[in-house]
Amino acid sequence: MNKLKQITAAFLIITSLVSCSKEDGGIKDTEEKSIENKWIAENSDEFKSIEFDSNGNYIITKNKASATSKINEPEEIFVTGTYEILDTDIFLLSDFGTVKFDDSDPNHIKFSIMYKGSNTYTYELNVTKAEDFVSTPKTDLLCSHTWKFTRQMPINDTISLINFSKAGTCFTNFKILSQNSGSFAEFGKWKWKDNDETKIIITQIKSPQWIIDKDEEVELEVTKLNSVRLEIKEIYNQKAYSVAFDTTTVKINNVSSKMIKTKRN
Repeated sequence: MNKLKQITAAFLIITSLVSCSKEDGGIKDTEEKSIENKWIAENSDEFKSIEFDSNGNYIITKNKASATSKINEPEEIFVTGTYEILDTDIFLLSDFGTVKFDDSDPNHIKFSIMYKGSNTYTYELNVTKAEDFVSTPKTDLLCSHTWKFTRQMPINDTISLINFSKAGTCFTNFKILSQNSGSFAEFGKWKWKDNDETKIIITQIKSPQWIIDKDEEVELEVTKLNSVRLEIKEIYNQKAYSVAFDTTTVKINNVSSKMIKTKRN
């Protein structure tokens, strides 16, 4: 009888632990889905937006007045890296700090910001959610992966990545792995050109070696897209150039240690 009680008690403990584990995982998934978006800052001259994508990346866009501009045009400063969940409403942003997410009032969502090395939240941003692209199978596939440029003859010392988000943001990362000098990032916009989602247009990006047309607007035909492979084709001067990407779990975390200024026309 005692043995039966012991077995029953052990079973109840295991069931309880499994239930708690599933509950914790459910909370984490819910928080990730809640914050995955581009958020527009409404009450700040410094911050323009904070974006969290489905691949664990964040992009912070700041304003900075140009000291050399005759008409004092604003410049954009980008800070990017990866993020992780510390608590149900607290997110750790690599090389930046901590963001507390308050959506207790859906009509007044707030981000509180604590910079790395500080123990005080110094900014409270009122934010609104930017409009997302409509969810489609191709959009979901494109935006739910980090894509690594694949060469016919691999160069083992370099890595070139691109990410797309449902807010229409795309950014590239290039790094020479043997050098401890960080990585080069470039930020732009993307959209589908046609309703059938066979072509995409990328603007404001020109540096990656796989882009032939360097005028900061390029049209690319998507010839293959699945959960592990992206193939695109660019027509330039009546010639076709095909490029392939594979999905990857590689992250480049130290871009955010450098503030990258890009002037928008």
